[in-house]
Amino acid sequence: MPSSSVILKFIYVTIYITSILAIKRDEVSDYFEHVVDRIPNSNEVINAILGRLERNRHSAGRFKQGNTDEDCDDPLEILPEYTETLPTQERNIRQLSAKKHYPICHFDRKIQRLNTLEYEYRPAYYEEIRCINSDFEDIRDSNEICSSIGFSCVQWNKTIHLTRKRYNSHCWEALTMVIPAGCECMWPAHKLGDITAHA
Repeated sequence: MPSSSVILKFIYVTIYITSILAIKRDEVSDYFEHVVDRIPNSNEVINAILGRLERNRHSAGRFKQGNTDEDCDDPLEILPEYTETLPTQERNIRQLSAKKHYPICHFDRKIQRLNTLEYEYRPAYYEEIRCINSDFEDIRDSNEICSSIGFSCVQWNKTIHLTRKRYNSHCWEALTMVIPAGCECMWPAHKLGDITAHA
């Protein structure tokens, strides 16, 4: 049996909620304006709150969309917007399901942090992707798929643009770096000649 204080609290909360729900909209609006006027920098506070609510609404929408995407992956579902312009014989041949692709050449992906004790960099890091030539059996077998058909695993590089400054300075200087950026199975033109000659 609940104590009398719990019952009194319950009755008080019920009366309070009922009275709040009974207040007219105009009274709520007037009360809200009265409270907001007492907050220093009320416009900034309200904008910050509205911004946070908007971000939360967008992230909740993305989460909800991510959960409903699994319903859209039915490969048997043929949507009319994908089939209207195709001739009849091609409609049945065309497969609408997404295909997965796996890399033939194995690579190692690392984040390289740039900031040192002397310099601050912007961006503060970059992603490095290097080809792996390894003795591990699964990697060797995968790389051999590329080489067995006469192709080669090729390291791609790219140029990135950075800025840096000494921590005790306000002067930024521009830099460029060439970094490893990918690994692909490619046609070796130096061995096999132009690929268009073999097409």
